[in-house]
Amino acid sequence: QVTTLALEGEDGRPASLLRAVASDRADSWFFTTEHSHSLLHVSAAGRIRTVATCEGCCNIALSPDGSALFLADYSNHKILRAEVATGAVSTVAGSGEEGGADGVGDAAQFCYPSGITLS
Repeated sequence: QVTTLALEGEDGRPASLLRAVASDRADSWFFTTEHSHSLLHVSAAGRIRTVATCEGCCNIALSPDGSALFLADYSNHKILRAEVATGAVSTVAGSGEEGGADGVGDAAQFCYPSGITLS
């Protein structure tokens, strides 16, 4: 089934191109934008709400319980977590330096991470 949404809401229309998308499986969607660096929530009715802002996010994945989004931060070589309810953004992994080191937290290094999947 294909549905077209008008995308109007409390935060207006997206000011830039939509980049990544994730569904909460309850008819709501999350998007990242290319130029305004916004993480947006779009309700089933098409209402837009800004969840957080984060620079350079290339792809997103929603946690199984729907409470957080995980973001591949291409520009900053990190994996981020954004809390859906509060918009708080924290680093899960990555030092911020380009590299390729295994490790936990900021001991890990990524080279332009562009995808993320949760299982």
